[in-house]
Amino acid sequence: MFHVGYAKTDNTTATVSFALSNNSMVSGDCSHLTDERHAQLNLGFGSEYGLGLDGTFGLELTFERNGIFTHFYLSDATMYYKLVPDMFPDAKDANTTSSGSSKEQFFYTSSNAFAPHSYSCDKPQTMEFTFSKSSMPKSTLTIHSIHVQPFYVPHDGKFSPAETCPDLITTTPGPYTTPSPLIPVGHFSLNDTKGNPCFLLSVGMEFRVEYEGKDNTTYNATYVLPRNSTVGGACGDSKATIALSFFKGFNFTVTFKTPDTSIFELVRASVGYVRDPKLFPDAKSPGTAVNEEQTDGPSLFVTEVGKSYLCKSLQFFDVGSTVHLMVSDLQVQPFAVNSTNFSEASECAQDFPSTMMPIQNATTILPLNTTAATMAPIGNVTTVLPSNITATLVPILNGTTVNPSNVTVVPIENATTIMTTPKPTTPPKEPPQGHFEVKDKNGNACLLANMSLQFSINYTKTDKKKHTGVFDLPKTAKATGFCGSDNSSLTLTFHDDNFNVTFDFVKDKKVKGNGVSRFNVSTIEISYTEIPSIFHGTNSPDARRHVTNSTMDIFSADADKSYKCNADVDITVTKDVSILASHVQLQPFGVEKSGKFSSAEECSEDSGSNTVPVIIGVVVGVVVVVVFVAYIVVSKRKASTAKFTTLN
Repeated sequence: MFHVGYAKTDNTTATVSFALSNNSMVSGDCSHLTDERHAQLNLGFGSEYGLGLDGTFGLELTFERNGIFTHFYLSDATMYYKLVPDMFPDAKDANTTSSGSSKEQFFYTSSNAFAPHSYSCDKPQTMEFTFSKSSMPKSTLTIHSIHVQPFYVPHDGKFSPAETCPDLITTTPGPYTTPSPLIPVGHFSLNDTKGNPCFLLSVGMEFRVEYEGKDNTTYNATYVLPRNSTVGGACGDSKATIALSFFKGFNFTVTFKTPDTSIFELVRASVGYVRDPKLFPDAKSPGTAVNEEQTDGPSLFVTEVGKSYLCKSLQFFDVGSTVHLMVSDLQVQPFAVNSTNFSEASECAQDFPSTMMPIQNATTILPLNTTAATMAPIGNVTTVLPSNITATLVPILNGTTVNPSNVTVVPIENATTIMTTPKPTTPPKEPPQGHFEVKDKNGNACLLANMSLQFSINYTKTDKKKHTGVFDLPKTAKATGFCGSDNSSLTLTFHDDNFNVTFDFVKDKKVKGNGVSRFNVSTIEISYTEIPSIFHGTNSPDARRHVTNSTMDIFSADADKSYKCNADVDITVTKDVSILASHVQLQPFGVEKSGKFSSAEECSEDSGSNTVPVIIGVVVGVVVVVVFVAYIVVSKRKASTAKFTTLN
């Protein structure tokens, strides 16, 4: 991951982060008779390589071995880049090319002709670059994973045995930024038969396509949507399609419809490609044309007609069985286009920050409207005060007397006076806890989940007022999903497929000192139908809705453990959709063959839940001791006084 600092026109500095492109062109020099000590690798990416990116970007790595050829290391690294305005906004030296070098030594590895080795490391290592201009802001390169062998490469093209990096790497960590993959954003406009714009689309898109190699291994081809793609399609009042064509035989097509006159949604997406050897090296069926299509699934990009849909955040979608899309800076308006500019935008949930608020099983109790109330101790009598009164309670020995105005109550021996009180409110029923599993292809559980969920969703009634539909996740919800080494997913479907919620789990690659990574929920996706039995009086009966928040960071634990939290946790998915989760235990990775949870890492809410009862217990104990001591002291004093009076 590159972290490039640059100077802006207002004399401030900024940092842009982008990843090394998977489509980088490879060149360089191996060691040879005239220079046996050095080998150089050059990774270049940019428009000059036909990859649809403006500017020139690259990384040169120079490897060197010592004089007796027993070790090798990285002796120099050079990064070069062009200050393209789209990537480096407000750059002072826009469109100029800069380069910097790092003279630090990395990847020190023992390797010789008799025992050749490669170098492998999956821990972050950061190198800092210096520039000819000392005033240039700091730029770094963080290498998260590398496997390299610059010398004595076997003839079969496979790595020699690897020497791995130490557990503790002393290089300086790079600045923490949200990774921003280098995806060019294209702006596309489709015109109607009169030449007027009828469909507007701005998007940056990376395609990752799975294909089978000649050795029967599955590989990935990666390419981006060029900004100069050819635009085609058709516009209509209830259906609109835009098709983008590029390279030779590559295309991307989406179709939107209006299920009613008020909203539009995406109903179809297709991706066509040709297994070109340049992008699909060693493919089993080179030159084959493939078309993948997606027409089912939850409603996407649901937006009011007359507005545009906007989502700057990264989104991930699958088309068919082999195509995976990474989409950024998406804005689309397929209907009611009035000019070359987008109408008012309806922004996606991902562009808003997420919040998680712990709730300690608490109930908010509103205060009574009482004034000037004074309560004095009463023997074994319980008095309940009603609201809206002014009262004074006085000590009573064997009875209860209450003295409001113009009323006299005669004391009755061993009596209890019970005053009127409002009818107690029945506490809300707690959502049921369900147990859910995802199984692998062998039928073994690979993801476990125990949880109670209650959904609260705002909607508009026919009276144009906002109301909230509340419903629970039933224990009978159907569980589906998948398990991976770094990503897992759980989807729960219920109420006759009218509702489903998906939790995406990721395992972070920043390994702690003890060598254990952590997992968390990164995305929550909810699809639901406004059925009248839950959304009473809705003005959109049976309308299909879809919300997603991919900026979540909740339910985190070590990857070799399960996460457990009995406390109530309020999760805000969007401003209109929230989930109350409780009695949660999750394990998305490393489930044993027994199908049982591993040892649990408890949430902070649970670990602190016993504090209040302990404090109350201590206080009550102290009060009891003080009262008991006071009683003894007073009793002794009374006895002494009585004895003194008798003597007198």
